[in-house]
Amino acid sequence: MNERGNPPPGRSAVTRRTILLGMAGLGAGTLLSGCRLAVAEARGDTGAGDGPRAGGTLMVAVNSDPAPAAAQSQLTTSMTWRRLVFETLSSYDDNGVPQPALATGWELGEGGRVVTIDLRRDVLLHSGRPMDARDVMYSLKRPAEPASGSQVRSIAALITDMTADDPWTVRVRLSRPAANLFDLFELASIIDHESGAGLADGSAVIGTGPFRWESWVPGSSLSMVRNPHYRVQGRPYLDRIQQTTIGDATALVTAVRGSRAQVAYGTAPLDAKGLSADGRFTVVPSAAAAYSVGITVTEAPFTDVRVRQAIGYAIDRERINSSVFAGYGEASSLWWTRRDPGWSEAQSRAYTFDPDRARALIEQAGAVGSEVVFDVRSILAVRSMAEIVRYDLENVGLRVRIQALDDVTFNQRLAAGKLSALWASAFGLADIGAVTFASSVPAFLPSRNASRFDSAEYRRLVDAALTADEPNRASSVRAIGSFIHEQAFDHCVVVAPLMTVQSRRLRDAGKTALGALRLDDAYLV
Repeated sequence: MNERGNPPPGRSAVTRRTILLGMAGLGAGTLLSGCRLAVAEARGDTGAGDGPRAGGTLMVAVNSDPAPAAAQSQLTTSMTWRRLVFETLSSYDDNGVPQPALATGWELGEGGRVVTIDLRRDVLLHSGRPMDARDVMYSLKRPAEPASGSQVRSIAALITDMTADDPWTVRVRLSRPAANLFDLFELASIIDHESGAGLADGSAVIGTGPFRWESWVPGSSLSMVRNPHYRVQGRPYLDRIQQTTIGDATALVTAVRGSRAQVAYGTAPLDAKGLSADGRFTVVPSAAAAYSVGITVTEAPFTDVRVRQAIGYAIDRERINSSVFAGYGEASSLWWTRRDPGWSEAQSRAYTFDPDRARALIEQAGAVGSEVVFDVRSILAVRSMAEIVRYDLENVGLRVRIQALDDVTFNQRLAAGKLSALWASAFGLADIGAVTFASSVPAFLPSRNASRFDSAEYRRLVDAALTADEPNRASSVRAIGSFIHEQAFDHCVVVAPLMTVQSRRLRDAGKTALGALRLDDAYLV
C-alpha cells in the first residue's frame, strides 16, 4: 500500500470501469450479467479482495443541523462530525476502559487530586501548528463554561489549576478526586486555543482529526475534507464528507434508498427495521439515549410518592419498545446501559407493567380522576412514546392532557425547572455512565433539578459516587438507582440507540464507544 492506501505500482486493481470496458466487447448476450453486476455493486458486493480504496466523497444525510459550539457535547448536533474534526485525550474501548489518543499516558497523584498528562509530539492542528499543552489546557477548561453546553461541565468545574511543565506535559489539579474524570477526557475535544472563539458561529472550527471542517451552511449542509497531515499515515482514505441536513424522517430514508447518501444518521427505528431486510444496507445502532417520563414532585397529585410510583407500574415498556423502537431498545427502569459497572438486572426491572398495582396506589392516594398536563418534547420517538404513556395512565385512573413543546422551549423549561406535572424526553448520556448522568443531566441534578426534587440524602449519594474509588463505584451507582426508584421522580421507559442506515458500499465505518461516527478507516467500493 502507498501513503493513501492504494495498491502499489505493478499491482492491478479491478474497478467498475475496467469491468465495463471488458464487457463492451462481449455483445448483447452479456446484458443479464451486466445487470447482475450493477445489483452487486449497489449491494457493495464488488469482491472481498480489493482492500481499502483511497479517494471518493461520502454523502451523509443527518437529522439534526450541526452546531459547531457543541464540539464538546454528546448531542445529535455533534455526533456526526465531532470525532471526524476533533480528537480527545483518551477514548473508551468496548469494555469502557480509557485508551490513549492524543495523550500517550497519564498518572494520578495526591489521592486522585493531581493528574499529569503526557501528550503526543507528532500532532498537527488543521492550521498547521503543532498541538501543544496550551491547546489541551484551553480544551479542558472550556466545558466548564455554560456556553459550551457540555454534559461534563461539572467535571471540568473541579479543575482549580493547570500548568505546563513543557509543551507536551500538562499537570491538572482538582478540588477533589473525580471517579468520572475520563468522561471529561472522552468528551473534551482538543481545540485550537488560538481560534476557539470561532466555534460560537462556526467561523473557525480547528482540531486535529482526520478531516478538516471546510464549510457550513446552517440548516443545510456541512463539508469536510481530508486532513493531509493527519497523525496516522495513510488515513483517512476518503477525500471528502458531505453532510446534508434532512429533518423529515421519510426524506431521510428516501435519500439513502435513492443512493443520494451512503449514510442516513438518526433514522426512525421503524424505518430502519424496514431497510434491514434490504441487502443493499446495514443497520447500525449508534449512541444510546434514555427515554423517560419525568415528574414534577411539587405539582399535585405527584406530591404523594405513591402516585409517582404508580406511574412506573402503569407504563407498558415492552409495548413501547416494540411499537416505537422496533425492538432495537431495551425496556428498562435504569437510565444507563449495561456498560456501567453498577448496572443491575434487578434494578432494570424495578418497575414492570402492573396496571392493577398502579391503580391501587392511585386509589390509596385519593388521586383517581386527577387531571395532569404532560409536556412532550417534539422528537418523533418521544411523541410516539408519550401517546402510549398517556393511554396507560388514563387506564389506571388519571386524566392526561398532552402539551407538545418544540426543542428550544422544552430545553429552556427543563433547565429552569418550569415544566408541567409530567414530561417526556430523551437524554443522550446513557452510554457515558451513571455518575456523569446523575451529576450532569438537568432532570437528575442533586440540586435544582427539573423535577424540583430536593433531598440531602440524594445529594450525599451522588457525591459519594462522584468520589468513589474503583472497588466502591458499582455499589455507589446501585445506591443512586435504588433511591431514585424509591422516590420515583423520574421513570426510565426504554434505553434505545439512535439508528444509522449505511449503504454496503461503505466499508470499515466505525463509531466511538459513545456512538459518534468514526471514519478514519472508512472507504467506498
